[in-house]
Amino acid sequence: MDPLSLYLHIPFCQHRCAYCDFNTYTSVGTLQDQYVDALAREIEQVAVLAERSGQKRPFKTIYFGGGTPSLLTVNALQRLLERVETTFDLVAEAEITLEANPDTVDLAYLQGLREIGVNRLSLGVQSAQTGDLALLERTHSFETVIEVVGMVKAAGFENFNLDLIYGLPQQSLSSWADSLKAVLALEPTHLSLYCLTIEPGTPMHRWLINGRITTPDPDLAAEQYEHAGHIMAERGFEHYEISNWALSPYECRHNMTYWRNQEYLGLGAGAYGHANGRRYGLVRQPRVYIRRMQSNVERLFPLSSAVADSHTIGLREAMSDSVITQLRLLQEGLDLKSFSDRFGQTLDEAYDGLATQLVDWGLLYRQENHLLLTERGRFISNQVFYRFV
Repeated sequence: MDPLSLYLHIPFCQHRCAYCDFNTYTSVGTLQDQYVDALAREIEQVAVLAERSGQKRPFKTIYFGGGTPSLLTVNALQRLLERVETTFDLVAEAEITLEANPDTVDLAYLQGLREIGVNRLSLGVQSAQTGDLALLERTHSFETVIEVVGMVKAAGFENFNLDLIYGLPQQSLSSWADSLKAVLALEPTHLSLYCLTIEPGTPMHRWLINGRITTPDPDLAAEQYEHAGHIMAERGFEHYEISNWALSPYECRHNMTYWRNQEYLGLGAGAYGHANGRRYGLVRQPRVYIRRMQSNVERLFPLSSAVADSHTIGLREAMSDSVITQLRLLQEGLDLKSFSDRFGQTLDEAYDGLATQLVDWGLLYRQENHLLLTERGRFISNQVFYRFV
């Protein structure tokens, strides 16, 4: 069996940004110690279940996501990593990523992360423009980003990602280009560029309803995306996934697990996982999560006491998951032979010629035995994916 990936959700934030609909909380910071205790117990509990079922495997990647994982102390993070190593083990040179907000770290903290084995950082920059940062309700300035990236390099991190958001209300093509250039000047090895999605229930959604902001222009967002592709290519970045660019060999190995539809464990409040033929989700509220992990409900791997729902992955869902996730990989795409070998039928047999139709429409193309999105298909990828659901 292949090694697994591990996602650990850290739900704490100092401030909830206007666009955010992730499982994050600003008023439960006093629960951090109890939460780390509960997460350590969950790691151990799932390791026991894996051992019993004969599915215990080392981890090839660990990803601390959130929330703001950099609000945890280095000692707390070290405790969690040590629990992973003593219960599951790690492959040699495992990728260990921590998400961080620029205004939550300093040089000593970053050096501490390196000492405990964290070897990749992902910083939530979002924009180099003061107005954009204010609109998004980010609490840092771009000047802080510049300082922190200097500290990141001084601490010995070669592999670090910077997140940016485009498609903002009133964001021009030129201001977006300026943000990109400013961020590229910091010499990251990886960039994640996300188009703003205004989710129901967020402050930004309320602003849209009451007229405080205007609906973002999708055509302008498409121009911004296209422009980013040109700039990144000029700088030597490979566009390896719809929203992600990297200098070789700094592609995010953890996220490649998702995009190749491979198995991973998700632990912590609100996390999701996929292993042993099941998909599952954990309870979202940190207090409930802590309470659930104080019990020891007997379940089968990979389901801990804090799992709220799970289901067995059926044939059609497995097919759909494979197609949708792998098509996101712009250089790899969907391996048609692997699909046929796994499911006992070709993609066209499984979907009544849909793939061939999408090739004829110029949205997909075949390269040897792989199926990939065309440049046109990238712009309307969700419409392509929907057809395989």
